Amino acid sequence: MALESATYVSGLVDTNPSGSDSISQGDDHLRLIKSVLKNTLPNADEAINGVHTSASAPSPTTAGLIWFDTTNNLIKIRNEGDSGWITLMASEGSRLLKTTHGIQATTSTFRSDAYVDIGWSITHTCASASSTLYVQVDGMNDVFSAWDGGSDHQYTYIRLAEKTAGALIAGTTDNILVGDIKSKVDSGLSSEEFGFGFSHLWKVTSGNRPTADSGTTTTYTFDIWSKQPTAAGGGTTFHDGTMMVWEIEE
Repeated sequence: MALESATYVSGLVDTNPSGSDSISQGDDHLRLIKSVLKNTLPNADEAINGVHTSASAPSPTTAGLIWFDTTNNLIKIRNEGDSGWITLMASEGSRLLKTTHGIQATTSTFRSDAYVDIGWSITHTCASASSTLYVQVDGMNDVFSAWDGGSDHQYTYIRLAEKTAGALIAGTTDNILVGDIKSKVDSGLSSEEFGFGFSHLWKVTSGNRPTADSGTTTTYTFDIWSKQPTAAGGGTTFHDGTMMVWEIEE
């Protein structure tokens, strides 16, 4: 039969070539496939990522990967270094009302078996009483241990907490692990230190907002609190941090 004609992938006929076609037409079919692929993907000079639609993040990841986070109803893209997610926008049907962004200063080194305030916080004044707030923290924590706390692990946990009180924001996940180093004493090391990049996004519904700041009914402060169990000789320093709040009408 005659060679089909197509410009883009949608024009290809998936039943061609038939078993009765001449072998001599094989190279023509191959050239046609190459032609429609190049026309359909004219800028494909490297691997192309599709859109991952799921309640959980895809794995493995690559820079530029787009993820529709169905749990939080957000569209995210993997950053250039493939080390975290950038939130692009709310999905269709939602509306971005307001954002607040803050740079977080490097903390002193601290250690505590119970949650303590590390000094990172962000204050947001809401544009709506019924909106949902998405609070994100990004940064790096430097974890060290002298292995004198009764454990061969040094952990670092964080939580999103109410202003000054440290109480967990209702409806959010507690004890989020952002650092873990294991004792190397057996190999002759008496102490160890590692840096961990971390990023986390919390969803705070209108019904789970914390107590409003004093003298207001629409302004809320969110704190980052942390603990390092069995950290008698270890500690954590948080640095290179940012916090951001997206206010979404869903």
